[in-house]
Amino acid sequence: MMNVKEKVLSILTELSGSDEISENSSLLTDIHLDSLGMVTLLVELEDTFGITLDESDMNPFDLITAADVILLVEKYGGDTDE
Repeated sequence: MMNVKEKVLSILTELSGSDEISENSSLLTDIHLDSLGMVTLLVELEDTFGITLDESDMNPFDLITAADVILLVEKYGGDTDE
């Protein structure tokens, strides 16, 4: 079973089309997520982890690296037992 980190990195890998994604990958420069990509990412996170993100947590300027996304999901107690 995948943990939160593995699942988030898996989602980011799918969105980016790259297989060189790590916790330190920049969402903008490494993963190339534009504003639409960020929206897609947030929707995927909600669907995958069964969470509802607060609007205050959806500020793309607060999400710089893959690690930031992992921390966001963990803050909501995201779980992958589905």
